[in-house]
Parts: sequence; C-alpha cells; structure tokens
Amino acid sequence: MAQSSFSNRMAFFGSLLAAVLIFAAPDVTHAQVNKVETYKDEKGWKLKVDGEDFYVKGVVWSYSPRGQNYTYGLFNEPDDFIRKVLDYDFGLMKKMGVNTIRSFTTIPPEWVEYIYREHGIMSVINPLMGRYGYSIDGQWVPFTDYSDPRTREILKRDMQEFVRRYKATPGVLMFAFGNESNYGLSWSSFEIENLPEGEQNTAKARYLYSLYEEVISAGKEIAPNHPFSIVNGDIQYIDLIAELVPSLDILGSNVYRGTSFTDLWQRVEEKLDLPVVFFEFGSDAFNARTFQEDQAAQALILKEQWHEMYNKSYGKGEEGNAIGGYIFEWRDEWWKYLQTENLDIQDTNASWSNQAYLFDWTPDGNNMNEEWFGIAALGLPNAEGVYEAIPRMAYDVMKEIFSLDPYEASRSEINSMFASMDVDYYELRGDVRRVKADANEVSRALRLTGGRFQAEFVARGEDRPIEEDGENAIDFSDGQMVFLDFAFNPNSKLEGQFTLNVLGNVADKRPLEFSYGDRGLEREIFVATEEIEGTQRTPIKIDDGRRIEIYDFSAEYRGEAFDLEAFYHTPRFHWGYEGDFFGLVQEATDIAGIDIWDANAPSGVEIRGKGSLEGLTLLFGPEVYWGANPKAVLKYDFGLADMDWTFIHSEDVARLGRSVGGAGQTEPQSRQTTIYGKKEFVNGWELEFGGIMAATEKVGDKFDRYDAGNVYLDEIDWKDTLGVKAKLTLPLLGTRTYLSAHHAGLVADGGQHHKVYGVLDPSNLPYSGLGNKQEFEAGSQMFFGNWMVFPRVMYRDNLVHANPLIEPEIIDGILSPGTNPRNRDADPFAVLGNREARSGEIYFTWDPTGATPYYDWDNEWREDAPFAIDFGGTYTEYPTATDSYRFFFAPNESNVAFGEGLPAEDVWLLSSRVTMNTKNRTKLIFKGIRGFQQSTGSPDGGTQKFWELHGKAVWGGKHRLSGYFMKDRWGPYDFYRQFNVTFPEQVELDYSYLLGPGYTAIADSVSEQHATRIGVRGLYRSFGEGSESEEEFPGSDYIFSVNVYFIYQF
Repeated sequence: MAQSSFSNRMAFFGSLLAAVLIFAAPDVTHAQVNKVETYKDEKGWKLKVDGEDFYVKGVVWSYSPRGQNYTYGLFNEPDDFIRKVLDYDFGLMKKMGVNTIRSFTTIPPEWVEYIYREHGIMSVINPLMGRYGYSIDGQWVPFTDYSDPRTREILKRDMQEFVRRYKATPGVLMFAFGNESNYGLSWSSFEIENLPEGEQNTAKARYLYSLYEEVISAGKEIAPNHPFSIVNGDIQYIDLIAELVPSLDILGSNVYRGTSFTDLWQRVEEKLDLPVVFFEFGSDAFNARTFQEDQAAQALILKEQWHEMYNKSYGKGEEGNAIGGYIFEWRDEWWKYLQTENLDIQDTNASWSNQAYLFDWTPDGNNMNEEWFGIAALGLPNAEGVYEAIPRMAYDVMKEIFSLDPYEASRSEINSMFASMDVDYYELRGDVRRVKADANEVSRALRLTGGRFQAEFVARGEDRPIEEDGENAIDFSDGQMVFLDFAFNPNSKLEGQFTLNVLGNVADKRPLEFSYGDRGLEREIFVATEEIEGTQRTPIKIDDGRRIEIYDFSAEYRGEAFDLEAFYHTPRFHWGYEGDFFGLVQEATDIAGIDIWDANAPSGVEIRGKGSLEGLTLLFGPEVYWGANPKAVLKYDFGLADMDWTFIHSEDVARLGRSVGGAGQTEPQSRQTTIYGKKEFVNGWELEFGGIMAATEKVGDKFDRYDAGNVYLDEIDWKDTLGVKAKLTLPLLGTRTYLSAHHAGLVADGGQHHKVYGVLDPSNLPYSGLGNKQEFEAGSQMFFGNWMVFPRVMYRDNLVHANPLIEPEIIDGILSPGTNPRNRDADPFAVLGNREARSGEIYFTWDPTGATPYYDWDNEWREDAPFAIDFGGTYTEYPTATDSYRFFFAPNESNVAFGEGLPAEDVWLLSSRVTMNTKNRTKLIFKGIRGFQQSTGSPDGGTQKFWELHGKAVWGGKHRLSGYFMKDRWGPYDFYRQFNVTFPEQVELDYSYLLGPGYTAIADSVSEQHATRIGVRGLYRSFGEGSESEEEFPGSDYIFSVNVYFIYQF
C-alpha cells in the first residue's frame, strides 16, 4: 500500500513536471542566444534569425515623459514601473507588427531579454562610440578626435566591453556603432589643418572608418553569432567605407530623402555589395506651411518609403539589398527643440529645412519639426503613471504593411497591397484618436497645460514662552496656493506661456523660512496720528491685496527679419558664451531664490536679428537680470580677420528702486561698452581678449584718497574708465591650462564673473567685476585616469587703496579734514570685493563617468557613478582693508553705508562633495564645508569660523530625505552674512514621499521641488553671542518650526 501510494505520488509529480516543462517550452526557446546572420544568393540579401527569414520591421523607441528631456532614465526607475512602461509600449508595437527596435537609451541586458521574452521584439545594441563626446582618461572631450591613439584605444576597449556585455543576451539582433558620426568630425590638429580645406573632412573620416573596422573585427571575435553594422549619415564616404571597413556585415544608414531613396540601392550594390538597413527614416507629422498636425502627409510618405523598400528586397528582380528599417520614431519627444526649455509644451518650431518633404517645404523657411516625428503622439499619463502613446494614421498604415512578409510575397502581391490600401479609413481612425486625446486638452490658441496645488500646516515656537505657557505658546498656521499654467500658440509665428498664482491662507514661517507667497502675510502698521500721553496706539493689520498675480510669462515671436522674446520671471542665462567677456548680462536662473523676496526679475524683451541683421541682438527691460537697473543692451557678433568678435553696449536708463534680496544695495545708473575677440588655434590653443569703457558719466567726479599719511583730492579722468583683459588657454603637457591678465581703471566696472568650468565648481577665488585693479590668474586641469587635479592662483592689486577712517583735527591751527571709507553712492568708486588679494586653491575630483560632468548644474540628478567625490580648499590673503559696504534701507527706499570697511584678514575655506549610487538604486549626496570667512557688509563681530554638513538620500524611487547641520554659521539668507549675524546651531531635516513618478524622473531642482509628494520638514535655530534674540525673541535660547506639506502636480 505504501509502495503504491509512493508510486502514485511520484507519477503525479512527474506529470506535473512534464506539464510545467511543456508550458515553459516557449520561454526556454526564447532564453537561448539567437544566431543572426546575413544570407546572399543571386536573388539578393536576407537577414536570418535562428535560421528563419527576418525582415526588419522596426521603430526607433524611447520613453520621454512630458517635462523631461534627454537626462531622463527609465531604467533607473523601480522595476515594477519599468515593466509597466515596457508592457504598454511594446504591447502596442507588437499589435502593429514591429519585430525589432533601436534605442538611443542603453537598455540593460535583462530588459533586452524581457522585451524579447514577453513581446517577441528584438533589439539593436547601438553604442554611440564617442559621437557626442567621450571621457578620455577622466577628461570629458566634447569633440571626439578619432585620430588620437589614446582615444582610439579607449573607444575600442569600451566597445568590446559593450559586445561582451550583450553577446549572450537573448533578443539581440545586431550590433551597430555610432550615430551619423560622419557628420560630427569636429576636432582639429596641425596635420588636418595643413591639408587643403576640401580634403580636411575626408582625412578625418579615414580615422573614423578605420576605427570602425578595428572595433567590428574585434567584436566579431567576441560575438560571432551576430552581424555588425554602423549608423552612417546617409551614404556619405561610401568609398571610404568600401576601402576601410571590409568586416562590415550590413550598411546601416540614417536617410531623410523624402518619399524615395533614389539611387541609394544601386550605389550600395555597386560600391559595397552589402544589405542595407535604415536606422532612421520617416517624416514629421506637422505641416509647417498650414501650421497644424498633418497625419496624412506623414503616413503617405512612410507608405511610399516602405513600398520602395519591399520592392528592393530579396527576390523582386531589383538590387535585392533592402532588409528593412527603423522608423523614426515611435512616440513624440517634447524636448527636442530647446532641449532644456518648454519641456511641458510640444513646440511647433521647425528647426531645419529639407526640400525632399514637399508637402510643407517653402524656399524661405524651415519645415522639419523635431518634436513631431512620432507615429504616435505623446499623451497624458494613464492610471499607472505611464504616458500614453496616441497612434497616428501612420500606425494603422504600418500595421497593414507589416502584416505582409516581403520575403514570401511576390512583387505583384506587394504592389497590389499598397495600391488597394484604404488610406482614407486610416486617416479617419487617426483623426478620431486625435479628437479623443484632444478632449483632455483645449485649443492651441489658449490652453491649460497643467498646474500645481500646495498646502501646508506649520507649527512654530520658541523655548521661553513654551516653558511659561506650554503648548498654548505654539503658533499654528496653514497655507494654500495654486499655480495654473497656460500656453498659447495662435499662429505659426507666436507662442508663449504664463502662470497664474492664487493664494489662499498664508502660513507664517518667518524668520526660519522666507518663501514665495509671503506677500499675503498680514503686516502691522500704526496710523500716524498725534500720540496722547498714557494711551496705547492700536496697530492696523493689512496685506498687500495681491491674492492673484501673474507668476511668470514668456512669449516668442518668430519673424523673417528677427525673433523676439518677451520674458517675465522666467530663467535667463548669461551671455558668457556669446562674447560677453566682462559679464555685463548676468545669469538669472535661481527663480526659487528670487521668489523668496517677492521679486519679479528677470523681465524684459530680447530681439535677435536674422538674415541681413544676423548677429545683432537687442535686450531691454526694467530688470533684465536680478538686481539690474532698467537698461538696454546692444550686442553685435561678427567675424573679421578669421576671428570671432563681439561688440556690446549697455546703457542704464534709470535706477532700480528696491533691494536685491533681503537688504542688497542698488547700483548707481551707469553705462558700459566692450569689445571682445576670440581666436581658436589648432590642437586646443585659444586666445581671448577684450577691452571695456565704463562709467563715462563719472569723468570729472571728485574723490579723496589717502597715501603716505596725506589725504589728496583727485578726480576721475578718461583713463579711469578703460580696462583690458586677456586669457590664453592651452594644452600644456597633457593638461588644460589657462593664463589671464586684467587691468581695469578706477571706474571700469564690468559685471559678474561666470564659472566656465560648471555651476557646481567649488572655487572660492575672490572674483569681482569692479574696476580699480590689476589682476592675474592661472590654473591647470591635470588628469590622472579618473582623477582631475585643478590648482588655481590669483594675484590682485588695487590702483587706489581703500580709505581709512581718519577723524578731522586741527594741527597748528590748520584743519585737517580727515577722510572716511568710500561707498559707491557718495563716491565714484569704492574698494570692496575687488580689494587686494593673494589667493590659491586646489581641488581633487574623482569622477569615473565623464559623460555626466561632476560640476554641471544638473549633476546631482544625472551623476551615475557608483562613487564620485571632490575635495579641496582655498586660502586667500587680504593684505588691506575695504571701503564701506552698503545695505538697502526699505523704509527710506535708499542705500545706507555701514560707515567702515572690513579689516585686512587671511581667510580660508575647505569643502568636499560626495555622490554615491548604490546597486539598489539609492542615491546619497553629502557636502561638507569648513571655513574662516568675513561678512559681506558689517565688520562688527569679526571673522567667523564655521562648519556645515549637507546631505540628501533618495531610495526606492519614492523616498527623499535631506537636511543640514550648520555650526556658528550665518543664517541661510544673504542679509545674515551682510550684517554678520551667526547662530550656534542650525538644523533642517526634510522627508518627503513622492506620489508621482520616481526620483529619477526628476531632471532638475525645479521639478524636484514641484513633484507630487507629501512631506514633513523641521527647522531649528539656536541663539548665541552673534545672534542676540532680545528684540524679536526676548529670553529665548532657540526657535523651531515643523511644516507638514502636500504638493500635487497636475
């Protein structure tokens, strides 16, 4: 009986195992590595996968949500969300008949296999091989030099590693390298430059294609079961390909020739005798002439292209070398035009012209719309947070085309299918889908594009009242606000956006936090009536009444003679890369920082000439950057004597009437004129030089100066308005070295120094745009593998020193008037940040992933290295004192001088930033600072020694924890350092849970702060000798607040 029971159980388990194996059989088959090969006989070429004919029916695939750009990484999201996106997209593609995809995103091997196993769609592995720059021994090189031996060695090594990584992955169709790399031959060298101009690109191309051959031949040894290709720009350099790349299996090409590929098939057959696959081709779906979506034009072009491709396939009596292609692209991407701007708007700007697309080509305008190439439109997110793809007419046309196998169908059957296709029905289906999608989006003339709702509940208190009154002493307040985003696009030449802000209640978080919306806080005023002795005046509470306001606005007009942009409280970049050598037009991208002070900068209008006015730019407005006086700026870029030149004139028309920040002073009305020249030499040498004439209105103004015990009365003359500056950059012994010199007259003031190395550059060199100086600077970027060492030095002298405070006195009956420290209101100039300095610094940076430069502004979100770090410090000697700084006194709406300057001092600052990315997709960022620094205004309280630690952790794609601890440091806003107010301890801790897409969908600080989330933030600040609390918080040792907040982005 026991034996029988055992046998029955074994039989049952055996049957169960057999059933499992039977049902698992398809997966087992898919799990095997595919054998892909090309086949040729007298009828032409075929591609075969595991012995079966395979005609490439592909699309170029990517997933870019609205509001994101090229920095977005789907495969950094949680696995569950990745599966949802892939199942949605590839489910639609499978229904269409797609059997393979190409992607600019590096799809990890496990997801290549997943796509193949679950949806039967294969992938091309397409490393770009330095097309858009590459990291060479830790240094990011933006223009890859394919002739450099070390670059070739690294690229060959890394491409082989790519092949090794994917060679055993099921679902890999082939390997392809580059992306129109023949269009990006931008490096220069002595050898190349010495060739005749017409031969220079050909010489560069030889290096590119010879490297292709080295990479492909090495790759074939690693992955013999897969074909190898390149992604060429059309068939340029086809003779070089024939000569230099004999190991090529398939010619891959991006081709935009309109409805026909013309003679491409014949030329490839004659020159290469290889099969052809198109890695990009197709048409946009926007008609630049009628300025509206044109699904039919896109679909009909694709129909004609595939008709020709099918007839050029195996066995049709023609060249027989067409094996398929990848339509560009699957879904629209809304970042293609400006790349970092208007990410939540589908731009209709046509950025290039192609006469082959006659449906909207005009001789005097562009017609190719980069953000409209999808055969599916970019829809709204579904219930699972996946942005939908709204199929266009082309989807249905291609679905019917893909239903036919060109290897099995005859030429007449192919022609019959294309001739009988009911394109009118498909057009109707596409229009119906568009109407349904548009039901969620209003007219392009004016539409609501989204918005944000914020709510918060704040508890705020201090220790002494709580000790006396308990919890009744805690202040509670709540706040709500709504942002409504609108866009308008009434015609082909005008488009723009604006945001309305609506206040509900306003939470009182001051003084720990200042934030946008504080305009709605009540303020107490006393009526100016005669005070009666013994009576108490009753304050009146008011607010400014602005419950609704325009938060930002921008509009762009594109005309034939010029483009015009109007802007109001939107980010604006400096002109440092456009010839503004002296920093006259400053950057205004910290909108969140500007919001704190209820400021509306920047605001103005920019006009850029076109055609005969090319190179001319006019910028004007009430505050074109934060703190700017109302002004107009004229810029003209031109070429002369084989050099690039820029002329700029800036003219203030009035003086700003309010403070910049908490108590930042305004600047006197002035003017500046600059000229700048730039010459690039071969092998990385670059010379920049320029001159400035500034503040000519001050010529003749009197000033006093102290020298050797005497006080002299002097005046500004013309030479004091002039300045010159030069900078030489050169590759010195493998380094990137620069030398610069700057002489500026007493009033030859420029603007703000811009950091050419990156926004996050930790340099603390004492830059200043003010004149009255002779300044020399040098630095050298040295690379040792993934290490970069960057020492820099600066030496600066003043032409006229600061004035000491000397009281007037009578000596032997003669009045000595004495002197006072100057200030920039009472005197034509003052010695402030431009004081004498001897400064040196060195920073060490370890960054093994050069494609995400460590000092770029968005590195915090883009850095993908497992571990990256910088550390270093700056030491500066200030051998002389300064004149008097000023602050803005709001009640009088005027500047007030502190009356004395900062003393001579030696200061220093040490800092380090660490970024870590763990295997479980946790990101950790830490920054530490230790310093001994002076205030930026008041000398009272002396030089401060402090330290601070900042940190952020993001894990699970949803959780975010950030905070800081600061010891003996100034408060977080500019006026604290201005008045030298410090606190023994300051602490912030902020935890939030993202309710929308994961953290890796966040592209910058703005989207991080605005993401849908719920959180709690705590703040603590203690009082000490440098932060007397008697006036506002008498008897208290500390204050604190707790803020529970909710943000909903829609």
